[in-house]
Amino acid sequence: MEKLGINLPYFISQLVNFGLIAALLTMLLYRPVLNMLQQRKDRIAKSMADVDAAREAAARAQQDYDRRMAEAQRKAQEIIGQAAQSGEKVAAEIEAEARREAEVIKQKAHEEAAAEKERVLAEVQNQIASLSMAATERVLGRAVDQKTQRELIDQFMAELGK
Repeated sequence: MEKLGINLPYFISQLVNFGLIAALLTMLLYRPVLNMLQQRKDRIAKSMADVDAAREAAARAQQDYDRRMAEAQRKAQEIIGQAAQSGEKVAAEIEAEARREAEVIKQKAHEEAAAEKERVLAEVQNQIASLSMAATERVLGRAVDQKTQRELIDQFMAELGK
């Protein structure tokens, strides 16, 4: 090997030195750097898993929020519908009550008018009776008995009523 320019003892010492440095570098630098890189890789993977979990939780929360909002809107529409129906029912009841009251007032007015008519007719009958008695007494020059006079007046009124 000497012909090639290689000194064997020097070459062996170089190989031993290279092996020792490679072994030392592997133990002192390569493994700790690999461990550090693996830890970093694990941290990044954990962070990515946390981000995915947070994203899924946010999506679930958004879906829950949307579902609750839809339910709240549905309930609000239901309440509004019930209030409208209740309002219509109350309005119908008020209208029916007003119609009943108007009918009662109308009936009372008819009854009062009929009573007033009867009262006026009775008053007119009395006045006619008084006037006819006075006229009969003047024409005849004497008093006619009340019973006969009353029968004649009632007969006249009956014929007048027909």
